[in-house]
This record gives sequence, C-alpha cells and structure tokens, in this order.
Amino acid sequence: MARSFPNFVPSSRKFDMGDYPVKAYRSLSGAIVRRVFGNKQFGYTLDLEFKNIGDTDELKQHSGNVVDIVDHYNDADGTVESFQLNDRTFDGMSAQLQARTQTPHSKITWRYAEPPKITSVHPGISTVSVKLVGELDF
Repeated sequence: MARSFPNFVPSSRKFDMGDYPVKAYRSLSGAIVRRVFGNKQFGYTLDLEFKNIGDTDELKQHSGNVVDIVDHYNDADGTVESFQLNDRTFDGMSAQLQARTQTPHSKITWRYAEPPKITSVHPGISTVSVKLVGELDF
C-alpha cells in the first residue's frame, strides 16, 4: 500500500457511493427478476479538484502543490497501489456524511482511476483533477 494521499483540502469533490452487486434476469415473457450477490457496495468513485495551487513548494500555500500530487501518483505506481485518504480531503463535509464517505461498512482504500490531469492557469499556478476509485478493505 502506498503512503497516504497528500494532506490538503480539495476545492471540490464528487463522491459516488457505488452499488450493490445485482444481476437482472429477463424471462422470455418479459418479467424481470433481480438477484443480489452480496451485502456490500462496490464501485466507489471520488473526483477531486484542486484549483489554483502552486506547481512547487516555492508557491506552496495551505492547499499543497502539484508536485505533491504527481509524486504521490508515482509512489502509488500509477493506478496499481491503493492508499488511504487523509481527513483534510473531506474538510467541509458534515461529520455524518464524512463517516459514510470513508466508512460505509468498513474502511475504503483508494487508488487512482487514471493519471492526474494538470491544467496550467498562470505561470507557477495550476488546477489539478484527480479521479479515484475505492475498494472495501476487509
């Protein structure tokens, strides 16, 4: 498991709670029967955006920097290794929603769904988008 995600607050986040493992069967008459194959959700996704952050430590503020995210992605071997998120990733959410986001049934470990997307907005300032996928850690 890679080290924890950099400890700074995103400008925005989008969380998808995933779904239960369900298979739908359609009979020749058109009737549909659904069968549940488990009692835990899967397919969690979390999109994070860090707007107008410094590229390096020279412009580092409380929001971290682009190099921290790129280094973490490389430390996680891209989309291979899983990691934990820090509490600051969820700053601004209510405690109840934060608890459900991080531990709906057990701890969620995260990994990158794709490489971070970096958009330069000004010399030394960028916006970074990160897409993560979560898996239940039993």
